Amino acid sequence: MEIITDIICQVYAGQKSKRVIDLVLDTFIPGYEKLDLDYTYPEGNKDYIFKTEYEMINYFIETPSINQTFYWNKYHDNPDKIMVGANITDDDQLIISLTVDGNQETEKKYFSLLKEVLQSDIGVVSYVNPADYNDGEDFILKYK
Repeated sequence: MEIITDIICQVYAGQKSKRVIDLVLDTFIPGYEKLDLDYTYPEGNKDYIFKTEYEMINYFIETPSINQTFYWNKYHDNPDKIMVGANITDDDQLIISLTVDGNQETEKKYFSLLKEVLQSDIGVVSYVNPADYNDGEDFILKYK
């Protein structure tokens, strides 16, 4: 079977939540690589460097009407090369993505499992580039 690189499974996860992000990370890439602390910065303060990944994620969870996407990798013991993405939208929603390498069976398996973990039927699969949407509401309208 032909291997497809950059299969992107995106699923609506509801209101932004650190608990949901942690659940997805622990489910799909336990032992993931932590984000660099200069991955991003607080709005309007480019000189600030977060002290922990927890502080960074919580800033974007707790700050209303802010848009930020995070990506986590795991470089060892990850045969399908799963990368987890969390897009926090400016309407305070959360879209989770899994980017994997595999075939059509791999795609179906991860898309179904992600929808099950998030308890959501709203999602889309794309290749190489993530699906296009403006915010959480737009994602729901386009991919329900």
